[in-house]
This record gives sequence, C-alpha cells and structure tokens, in this order.
Amino acid sequence: LKAQNTKHYILNYQFNAERKIFRAEAYYKKYNDLIKYDSDFADFDSNYNNNGFGFAKGIDLFWRDSKSFKNFDYWVSYSLLDTKRDYNNYQSSSQPNFANTHNLSVVGKYWVDDWRSQVGFSYALASGRTYTNPNIPGFLNEKTKSYNNLSLNWAYLISPQKILYASVNNVLGTKNINGYQYADTQDVNGNFNRRALQPAADQFFFVGFFWTISDDNKSNQLENL
Repeated sequence: LKAQNTKHYILNYQFNAERKIFRAEAYYKKYNDLIKYDSDFADFDSNYNNNGFGFAKGIDLFWRDSKSFKNFDYWVSYSLLDTKRDYNNYQSSSQPNFANTHNLSVVGKYWVDDWRSQVGFSYALASGRTYTNPNIPGFLNEKTKSYNNLSLNWAYLISPQKILYASVNNVLGTKNINGYQYADTQDVNGNFNRRALQPAADQFFFVGFFWTISDDNKSNQLENL
C-alpha cells in the first residue's frame, strides 16, 4: 500500500479592530490514494488497495462583537461543508457519516451590575448526518434530523476571585439523534428494526464553585465561563 495523501488550499481574511473580530476562510482539500478494503470491517484477511479518493470544500465564518452593546459580548460562527469520499468499505463516493453540511453556533454573555452576575446562552445548530437504511436501496441513503441545542448559564461573583456558577444544557429538552443502529437480521415482515443513538440524557445540569488564587488577588475565570 502507498501512503495516503492530500492537497490543501486555503484562502483567509481577518479583521480585528475596536473589540470586533471578523474571520472568513475558504478551503479545498483533495484526497488521493485512500485505503479501501472489501469487508465490513478492516481485518487481517481483508483485501486492501489504494483506489480511494475524496474531496472537501467549504467556508468558515466567525464574528465577535463586545463593543456595540454595553456589557454584552457575543459571537457567531458558521461553516458550510461539501465533502464526499470513497474509502474504507464505501460502495460509492458519498458524504461521510461524520460530516455536517451546515454548522451554526451563537454565544452571548451579558454582565448585570446590580446582580454582580454574568448571564449567558449558547445555541448550536447542525444539519443532519448521513446513515445507511438497509430497508431501502442505497448506501448512506438517508440523513438524521438536524441537531439543536440551546443552553443557559449564570455566574455570580461572590468576591473578585470567587464565582458561583450554574448551567443547564439543552434547556428545551430537544431529543437529538446521532444516528441509528439496525438489527443484523430482518423481522417477520422483512424489515430491519432500528434504535436511535441518543445522548444518555436529554438535559444536563451543572452547579460549580470557582476560586482563583493569584498574586494580584483579582484574577478570576469569568471570561472563560
């Protein structure tokens, strides 16, 4: 087997002034000599070759602004990805099941003087991922529903270096699905039953206490929360 290789082309732009940041990046990757095998899983008795190939192209955008609104810091990131590969045991050139076409993230933090508190939120949206449904013809022939997650957090400044922190992940309780696992054999109706692959819990709550020890007696972790 030969070494797998890729060519990567990147064009980027960045603007940074007065507590505002904008970044844009466009890229193209070409994959050659990817390894393929003729079994369900890579095994010692599989037949291997370097006939695989693929590509990935897209854009990444990022905007952050901590100036326009008093005591409010927010940032938005978005990525668009178009990718296909024919490697491993793939039957044809397809979008891999780990790749999302669209990804959006929005984060905001607001400082409330009267409460000595920072309240924040984060929202993540991702388009569905491909998976193979054996009940219909094709390979990686369907997509999961989109991923949605709205989370909230609150940080209370007890003293300059002591913070009480609480957060809730996925506050709306959205039932996100990462994929599906199908049965190895058909049921009496000739269908492959499946179960959804989901997080262990739809929501996660966290309460913590952060105490920073430093020489200046002022540093804390507020910017990281």
